[in-house]
Amino acid sequence: MNENGVDILLMGDNGLDTVGGEQESTKIIINGSKDKYSLGVIQPGKVSKPKPGVEYFDLTEHTRIKHLVKNPLDFIRYILKVRKIINDKKPKVIHTQAQVSFFIVALLKKFRLISKDNHLIHTERGLYTKYNKPFKQLFFFFMKELNTLVTTTEFNMKYWREALEVKRFSLDYKIIENTAGDLFEAYDEVVGKADEGILTVGFAGRYTAWKNWPLAVEISEKLDKVLGDSLHVKMAIGCLDEKALEETKAMYGKLEQTFGSRFDGKININLEEMDKFYYDIDVFILTSNHNTESFGRTLVEAMSRKTIVLTTDAGGSVEVVGNKNNVHKTADEFVDKVMEFFKNKNEMAEEKERNMRRVREVYSLENNLSKHLEMYEEIIGDVYSEDVKI
Repeated sequence: MNENGVDILLMGDNGLDTVGGEQESTKIIINGSKDKYSLGVIQPGKVSKPKPGVEYFDLTEHTRIKHLVKNPLDFIRYILKVRKIINDKKPKVIHTQAQVSFFIVALLKKFRLISKDNHLIHTERGLYTKYNKPFKQLFFFFMKELNTLVTTTEFNMKYWREALEVKRFSLDYKIIENTAGDLFEAYDEVVGKADEGILTVGFAGRYTAWKNWPLAVEISEKLDKVLGDSLHVKMAIGCLDEKALEETKAMYGKLEQTFGSRFDGKININLEEMDKFYYDIDVFILTSNHNTESFGRTLVEAMSRKTIVLTTDAGGSVEVVGNKNNVHKTADEFVDKVMEFFKNKNEMAEEKERNMRRVREVYSLENNLSKHLEMYEEIIGDVYSEDVKI
């Protein structure tokens, strides 16, 4: 370990106590590598449950960097604080988990405000095809300072790598599949699903336009016309601002009018509550717009609870599901597929078991951590070897 600083500095755009895939992935990396490497974590806001031995830097009261960007002076102060931490702690590796953090570190490297020897890793969770041309150009400008690019699916990596190689970028490329995390590693057979005569369909994710919640409502309403009282619908939505919260509550209100007690809608629930959410449902449906999902962590969480998963052609989610027969476009197509499973209990049971096996083989916690640790070892081992030679 680096006695004078940190081996690895992790950076994110959102506080670890907020909801999101970036935050959960960062916590998984912290838990899996803190005993091997000295870690520092830069993130907005305070951490309510810090891990012993990990150094946290809470540089602002805001919980999201995007709130700082609205005030240029505050944002500049944040960047300067990041610079000081990097220069003081001298990390061997800086691993950014989100775009703004990456831009900040790359900017500091580009203008030689931090050492060029800092090995910069960036995990890109955004789908290449989702970005507009100006934003892609911004990425290309800063990626000249990048050493290693990580994506969570081959689907996303294909687009990024093709674009970067055309521009003759020389980078290391790594695919590290997401995992649902430690909570989802074991399956409790006692909990299981409830009444076999009831089909429970679930939807979960952030409230954003590209998640296409109107499609989720349409699927629910059309299933209701077919199944009636045999259908229950559950939703778990993360709201990042007041507008999203208001719109979610309005949507829930309409669904409650249709389903009554057969609808259950949750907002901003924690991971333990999400775990129960997945245990309670038979079918999970991801309704995101075309090519907007780089991965789809909710799919893996649902699969780990022996749940059937269906998705739109949303990008990386198709790779995660691993079955083109479970990829659909319209509400009618989703309804037909759900009814196919509902009418064939053996097929439903087999699909649930298949999903469980797929999670254990491809999206396990062990797979995710071993790939991260292997990547860090390659870089930090090389750095220490060079230090010894000097």
